Amino acid sequence: MKIIASLLLAGLALSPVHANAQSSGFSLKKIIKDSVKEQTASKPEQTSGAQANANSTPTMPGSVGSTPVKEGVVQLDGLPIPGSPGLLMDSNSFAKFAASIRKPEIGGISLGMNVNDAIPIIKKLNPAYRVETLKIMVNNYRGVTAKAGPANAIPTDQFTVYFNEAGNIWLVSRRIELPKDQPLLLETYKNALFEKYDAPNALISERSRVNYPHFTWSFGMNGQQHASHNLDSKSGPCASLPYTMYVPITDSVTIPNNFRNTCALALTTSAYMQSNTNLIQSYTVQMYSPALIRDVNSVNAQQAEYLKQKREAEEKARANKPQF
Repeated sequence: MKIIASLLLAGLALSPVHANAQSSGFSLKKIIKDSVKEQTASKPEQTSGAQANANSTPTMPGSVGSTPVKEGVVQLDGLPIPGSPGLLMDSNSFAKFAASIRKPEIGGISLGMNVNDAIPIIKKLNPAYRVETLKIMVNNYRGVTAKAGPANAIPTDQFTVYFNEAGNIWLVSRRIELPKDQPLLLETYKNALFEKYDAPNALISERSRVNYPHFTWSFGMNGQQHASHNLDSKSGPCASLPYTMYVPITDSVTIPNNFRNTCALALTTSAYMQSNTNLIQSYTVQMYSPALIRDVNSVNAQQAEYLKQKREAEEKARANKPQF
């Protein structure tokens, strides 16, 4: 069993799946350059009276220090809904938060990592990967994906990252389809997951469902990890809001259409088993942080440039006089 567990740990750490290597044209600099364009969207509410920092660390979801704060709703574009309490954490404070927890990773890729640093690591995971820019589907998201397997079929291995205006990754996902004759035992899969992702102080609310291969982990603003079968369990920091829908943003990635502003980081795993067996044929591991969807500094700079151009246009227009 030790040998099997070691092999699975290597798989969950996203080790290479061998196939013929293929090259693809890819210009990361162009992606970043094209993504940081002038926007006329309104300035985001970054912190409406509450921000996680070194001197004011939330003691529980929904509070900062000893001061209660109202839970808010972060939209799919990473901004609070109008009238909602602001973000408890933004992209500037995420790095400090990540340093305070047992930060999860998928194949060596963690949230907040710059995509320039991530691409070489991803390419080493599987020599057969074809790296390509993701087509924009939702909210002008920027991303790249690496696929292995036949070009006109479902990939046997797909690694996807999305990044914000500064190039910092806010979502990581990997889906692996195992060879038909090389399935995994559910028990081995579970044990490897718990060893890799359970933090020492994790609050584990439920894992008792037999033959249920779905597991989640989430972090609140105080760094407390919650673990269960589902993000909704015990109303954790990343539990789904009422009327939440799940939106496919690629052929292998689905995320909620809104998030609680108490959610610092969420990690979900799902395995798919052969009928009436405990053998896993494919699995997906995915994590994201609402705080990183938008880069604060980039958005503010874009807003400042927009307002500057607006003022200049108005000043220029003052010289024009109507003719009656």
